[in-house]
Amino acid sequence: MIDLKSKTSQRKRRRTCWDRLRARRLESRRRGQADLATSVVMQLLALFAMLFGRMPLVPNIPMPVPYTPPPLSPGEAYRRGVARRLGVPSRYVDIVLAQGTVPYPVLFEHIRRGGKSRDDALSLLRERAPESCRDWLDYVRDWGLWSQLMLCYVRDGLDEDTDVRLLKSTLAWLEVQNSEASVPGPNGAGASATPGTGPDKSEPEDDPTPPRP
Repeated sequence: MIDLKSKTSQRKRRRTCWDRLRARRLESRRRGQADLATSVVMQLLALFAMLFGRMPLVPNIPMPVPYTPPPLSPGEAYRRGVARRLGVPSRYVDIVLAQGTVPYPVLFEHIRRGGKSRDDALSLLRERAPESCRDWLDYVRDWGLWSQLMLCYVRDGLDEDTDVRLLKSTLAWLEVQNSEASVPGPNGAGASATPGTGPDKSEPEDDPTPPRP
């Protein structure tokens, strides 16, 4: 019988050189794959380094852009120029050019609305109302007494009727101011300003001097 094991071992021994060559090729292939992987990793690292190098260390914070109002149209620029020459707010330019003044109904309506229109209307009301009323109008503006001011407007009357109410309100305000100013200071605080009605004083004793021992 032929020994199969001996034949197989002989065949293996005969292919030893081929096995070595094949092993070298496999090792070379593995090294090539390892070198290729290393090359890929190095390229990725270089790419990441380039990307991170371009990124700023501190993130860019957007700076607030200051508000720039849009340019005025030619018509609006003309109205404002006319308003400066007339000395009135631009909203009243057309009325002043047509009537020469702003009527009381328009002024009191804008005062009732409030906001910027109230400020513009009050500035013209101070110029049109009797001069004696200007201090009271300033007082109304400072303390926000708009309801009292609206009571001075006579809707179905003449402008003179409104002037009379403005003067009466100013006179009543002045009387209150004068009465408050006549009240004594800290030494007599709370005392009445009418002579003879002040706090009672203690009557002196018959013999204020105590007897000597």
